[in-house]
Amino acid sequence: MSRNNKKGSGIEYEFEILECIRNHPGGMTITDIADLKSYSRNTVSKYVSILELKNLVFTRKIGAYKLYFSAASSFLPNKTVLSYYKSLLTGLKEFFPNKAQAFKEIGKMGANKIDFAFGPKVYRQLKSFKGHPISTIHLEVFKDFYPTYDIFQPNIEISVLSSNVEEKKATYRFKNSIFLENSEDFIYHIYIACGITEGVLERELKRPVECNVEEIYVSKDKEESYFDLSIKIKDQ
Repeated sequence: MSRNNKKGSGIEYEFEILECIRNHPGGMTITDIADLKSYSRNTVSKYVSILELKNLVFTRKIGAYKLYFSAASSFLPNKTVLSYYKSLLTGLKEFFPNKAQAFKEIGKMGANKIDFAFGPKVYRQLKSFKGHPISTIHLEVFKDFYPTYDIFQPNIEISVLSSNVEEKKATYRFKNSIFLENSEDFIYHIYIACGITEGVLERELKRPVECNVEEIYVSKDKEESYFDLSIKIKDQ
């Protein structure tokens, strides 16, 4: 059935488009949804705007693309799953103190086992970097790309502290993290995410990558808490 002939009520369009976005927690563009559902881009744009007004979806700029994410608390990330995960992190830190780097390696090892739901546009952008000289874009696009696979923190704030193309290295600051709330109980997530980052970038860029936790600062004031990650893309 062609997208121009496919008909449905407004409620049906809203439901189908929202389900599509929910099933792709890594974010979807208007074109992604239109291609997947065989709707016109105008139809998708219309109903995505309605869903956004209803606070059922939110947008984030990822590289060159505007992606839509589900805002529904019934879908990942949610409080129940997050509470289980935080409990697990607390136990890991208590029973395996001073093993942060080991959990980074666990994260890297697990990167190939996780089914990341990258939208086609984002995945295509990553593929375009392969085989090309390291540029500022390689280093700076990461801050937009990261929230697509740290599913617990799609709204984390990331800034570039430094970027050096000659050294192929950049340092990023992460704020508004739900794992830096009043204690260091959950900081192993940062090391796990660091390992996942290393694994994902190595897989997608086809180059050796080194990702390190440079600093973690936990304050009673969540606005002041942050952690810094560095990424260095090595020569093959």
